[in-house]
Amino acid sequence: MDTEFLKAGRTIVETCSRLMPSETATIVTDIKTKQIGEVVKKYAENITKTVNFHILEDYEERPMTKIPQEIKKDVKKSDVTYLAVEGHPGELPKFRGPLVQLAITNGREIHMPNIDEKIMKTGMQADYYKIASLTYLITGIAVKSSTAKVITPQGTDLKVTLSKKMKWVPDTGFLWYKGMWGNLPAGEAFTCPEKVEGVMVVDGTLGDFFCEKYGDLKKTPITIPITNSRAEIEKIACENKELLNEFKGYLRQDKNANRVGEFACGTNKSLNRLIGNLLQDEKFPGVHLAFGDAYAGFTGANWGSSGHVDGIMKNCSLWFDDLLVLENGKYKAKEILTFD
Repeated sequence: MDTEFLKAGRTIVETCSRLMPSETATIVTDIKTKQIGEVVKKYAENITKTVNFHILEDYEERPMTKIPQEIKKDVKKSDVTYLAVEGHPGELPKFRGPLVQLAITNGREIHMPNIDEKIMKTGMQADYYKIASLTYLITGIAVKSSTAKVITPQGTDLKVTLSKKMKWVPDTGFLWYKGMWGNLPAGEAFTCPEKVEGVMVVDGTLGDFFCEKYGDLKKTPITIPITNSRAEIEKIACENKELLNEFKGYLRQDKNANRVGEFACGTNKSLNRLIGNLLQDEKFPGVHLAFGDAYAGFTGANWGSSGHVDGIMKNCSLWFDDLLVLENGKYKAKEILTFD
């Protein structure tokens, strides 16, 4: 393993999860992501003597339809659970979601679906203390704001109403206490918006299984009209007809799958380009919206969905109320630091 790979593994274990010598760790990985699981194991074993290691394919064919009993037994006894696996369609509600809930009941969970070598050598090289600083600054502005506006050169034009009843969540990557979980790489602030109106043009990455299949959407962006926080499915446009049909089908999977459940700002300034992997691209400096589940446990929303698909927009300009905090994809340092 090269130096960058080892540095990323150390950051995951020592900085982001802050594993302690008295704690028990469980690592859940798979064949494709085994090397990452092994570097996490290496640094975990440098700290604590009790480290469990599981490879999913040893128990069941993918996609996983349940948590294997052997894994469930170890997670129940663990202070920290690390999940580093390739994402498979259908695993979120049947395997990954239940694993998170089991892990945070007993400890904390480090969630890394679709993490790969490229992410280890880019997003996981960041200074997470700097990420936390910017994330808290943006969160501080957002919680005092009633509205947001987003525009992009590709045609995004969104007006967002923010609710004081919904929580803003700073995703810093610091997952240090029982009950906490989050994705790595980190760097975003998000909420469930009260209302969204306008047009969203996804010219970056589309989440869930779409990112692996279609990658960067620069050449075939998706234009999504949004009325009263819901995507107008029949009016969605995209030159890639296969992608268009699959996306429309995704938004029809349940009554809230086409409802905007997340409004978020990426705050990982170490990233200088999108890589076509949602796990990292949603942390890229900018704005993204997600249709589907509103992460009720975090935001305080009173509804959910089986789906959750993020759309990344490039070169965003963002206003909170009348304050311009992001211009063409660049944070306005003076405005952020002097906001009162």
